[in-house]
Parts: sequence; C-alpha cells; structure tokens
Amino acid sequence: MQALLQENWEKDSISLREVEEPRPGRGEVKIRVRAAGICGTDVRGISSLRPPVILGHEFSGEVAEIGQGVEKIKVGDRVTSETTIYRCGVCSYCQEVFFNLCPERKGIGSGVNGSFAEYIVVPEFAVHLIPRQLSFEEGAVLEPLACAVRGVLEQAELEGKEKVIVLGPGPLGILVSWVVKTRGASVILVGKREDEFRFQVAKEGGVDDTLNLDEVNVGKIVLQEIDPYGVDVVFECSGALSAVSLGLELLRKRGRYIQMGILHRPVTVDFDQYLFSRELEVTGSRTQTTSSWEKAISLLEKVNIPLKKIITHVLPLSRWQEGFELTQSRKAIKVILMP
Repeated sequence: MQALLQENWEKDSISLREVEEPRPGRGEVKIRVRAAGICGTDVRGISSLRPPVILGHEFSGEVAEIGQGVEKIKVGDRVTSETTIYRCGVCSYCQEVFFNLCPERKGIGSGVNGSFAEYIVVPEFAVHLIPRQLSFEEGAVLEPLACAVRGVLEQAELEGKEKVIVLGPGPLGILVSWVVKTRGASVILVGKREDEFRFQVAKEGGVDDTLNLDEVNVGKIVLQEIDPYGVDVVFECSGALSAVSLGLELLRKRGRYIQMGILHRPVTVDFDQYLFSRELEVTGSRTQTTSSWEKAISLLEKVNIPLKKIITHVLPLSRWQEGFELTQSRKAIKVILMP
C-alpha cells in the first residue's frame, strides 16, 4: 500500500512509498483510511516521534477487517481512533485513566505507524464511531476537537460565565473558541494580520470578537474595554513564546491559564509575579483522554459545531508536499489528505 513514511529525524527523509499492508491481530481493527488531517506536529516534528514511522494521527475511515476478540466494532463501520493506542495500564496515571500521561504511551503517527496511508491498524479500545451527520473529512477533525474539549471542559473546567481569551487562530485555537461558546462563555480570539481569513471562519462558529496584534494593543483593549481586572481564562494555542507572556498579563488575579500549543523550547516565567502576587492557576493540556473523545462526540449530537468550515483544502495523498507547505505557510486552516 502507499504510505507517507518518515525514515529518520531529517525532514528530507519523508517520502511516499510502497509499504506492506498491515494485518489486525487479536483485539485489533484494520481501518481503510478515507480522510487524514495534517497537524502542525506532522510538519514541524514532535518529541515523541520515533522514526521510521508512517506519519498522521487525525483520520477517519471505514472498518475493513477485524481481529479475533473484537466485539463492539464490525466491518463497514464508519470510525475514527484515539491517538493513544498503547498504554502500560499499571502506572498511577493509567490507574487514574490519564492514558495521555502514561510514561510508556505510544501514539499513532509518532510512536507507531499512523494514518497517512491506505490502511491503519489500531486496538478496538481506541476506536470510536463517527456521528452519522459527519462526512469522512469532518470525521478526521474529531481528533483536534477532542483536544479542544480536553482543554476547555476538563482542564479549565469552564462553567460558562467566564470572559475568555484564546491566543492563536489555528485549527486548535478556532476549535477551542467554538467549544468555549458551547458553554455560554464570551470569547475573543487573538492573532495577527495574516489571520484575517481565520478570524472570519471563527466568527461563523460564534466567536464574539477578534483582535489583531499587528494593529491594536491587546492588553490595553482588554483592561479598558472588557474588564479592568483582566479576563478569567486564557488558552494559549499558538505555541509562541511571546503569547505566553501576553496571556499571563491578560489574566485577572486568580485567573486560569491553559497551555495548549507546543512551545518546543523553555520559557522563563516570573513566578513571584504570576503565582505569588496574583495567585494564577497555570496548567497544560496534552492531547486527549478517552473521556474527552466521548464528550466531543456527545457535544456534536447536542450543538452545531461547524467542523466543515475549518477544512480549507482537500488533496490526494500524492500531493502531501503541497499540503505540508500550505499548513506551514498559514495559507490553509485544516488540510485533509485522501489516501
């Protein structure tokens, strides 16, 4: 079968090639990939990458074959999968059902072969049925939606009365903003001049307002026009060092800061100012848990989240380089590859 393989740590080692088609073992499900989304980690790399490996972790498809012992999933089902497909099951994190934090965790597209291929094999416990109303392309966006739900509903525990700032109008930032709106909170999405198109898409999902860092003083606007004390919650989704400082400054005393973008490098933070003097709550949100997948799918059955709006390009897998370039250049929001 055709698959996009990263041979080693060098970016020029990524190529589309023929590889052996996988077979499902006991408790495993073989899925014919119908749509696979490009994530920024596919383009920029991630610390958990263990090449050689087939890239891709956002996908949907239909079940082609099941292994022995599979009971709840059947051939022909329209499905997607969690990214964590191996966890030790015995560490304290697994016992608390935080599989995303297991020291032995392996994720598709990084630790084991991923979804930029014609077929992928995953354990049954990781498989979720796609809601009937979703296309395969929209089904491939369920993974970043589950990440957004993890941050908003599980880490921030948003109640609905908060004033919220989201930094970074990429796919994750837009989805976080939309999930915030489902709770009834007010949200402002912050980006730069080149994000104008993304701002327009975000507003179609109910975002209250957007602010352009290249044109306005965001801190001044927040304190003078929104709340003189600052906002209640900040989600940092850009992964930019400057956004960390800005996000912490925008918070009111006892506000909540959630780091969702991957920074890739250390950050210097004045703990005296932010933790001692202002009692801020600072936490992170890593990938998703089974519960956040279940909540994301349940949410789609109750409210309209326009997932299709963030899908700006659909390309065949053979045009993966174009897809990577579009993602890197910010000319796209979400690029979907069709194996």
